[in-house]
Amino acid sequence: MCPRTVFRSEWINADMDLETFKKIPFKKFDFAHLQGWGEPLLNPNIGEMIEIAKKHCKVGLTTNGLLLDEFKEVERLDYLTVSIASADEEKHKKIRKCSLEELKEKIKAVSSKVPVTLAFMMLKETYQELPQIVEIARDVGAKEVIANNLDYIPSKELESQAIFLQSVDEKPISVAKVKAEKLGVKLTVKPIRMEEVLVCAENPINNCLITYNGQITPCVYLHLPTKSNRIVRVFKGEVLEIEKVYFGDVGDEKSWKSYSNFGKIFERRKSLMWYVLPTEIPPLPEPCKTCYKAYGV
Repeated sequence: MCPRTVFRSEWINADMDLETFKKIPFKKFDFAHLQGWGEPLLNPNIGEMIEIAKKHCKVGLTTNGLLLDEFKEVERLDYLTVSIASADEEKHKKIRKCSLEELKEKIKAVSSKVPVTLAFMMLKETYQELPQIVEIARDVGAKEVIANNLDYIPSKELESQAIFLQSVDEKPISVAKVKAEKLGVKLTVKPIRMEEVLVCAENPINNCLITYNGQITPCVYLHLPTKSNRIVRVFKGEVLEIEKVYFGDVGDEKSWKSYSNFGKIFERRKSLMWYVLPTEIPPLPEPCKTCYKAYGV
């Protein structure tokens, strides 16, 4: 499900360098999540980046966990999210090309040093395993499980894996919620029914993404590190090309003001929560209209 696999010939493999990283005004933020479309532990400067950001805000990251046993700065993080593809060893090897059992041991080794969350993508062929994922969280010492959807679909071939686009048995999700409460594991399950929301979970009012080369953009869904200036996405069966959205360099104050104007669109939408009488909702920005995040999943 990673777009790098789908767009391999167009993908730009690059790390953010320290000079770009130092331009980010961390003092303006509460959290810095050191991850985009790539694996953050592959960046040779990740330790120094954590130290820089920690001077001003809380810091966390999402990793596939393969390099956790070599990650010496893990205790400096405020939280750590590890992505798990399946509760089944063979299925996990098929999807991620790595052993689930080995990954569990690596997570267990660090869970006493930093609060750990497990991220699990609910695909048609794996969502039934959510109760087992909750058990794994308990076994490795993780405090929380976040069950995400395949909310960016890069190809028609993957569309059938999105459970919010079809009717599925919701019993495994209900069972997982009961099990999580019993085991003392916090469980967050993303909705599997589409409904337009006033502000998506990426929340452009308060959040943004800084790309590897220092460009400000609302989120990963409006940026892909590819050679093209357009993003290919599949939305309700249609293959679309969406213009990438950038507001300028992270070191330029004018860029931040431009981005603030983008966020005000969602501020106006959010303000309608307090209206008693029906009123017209300001439309979503054009590139957001065909993003599944805008429909709550």
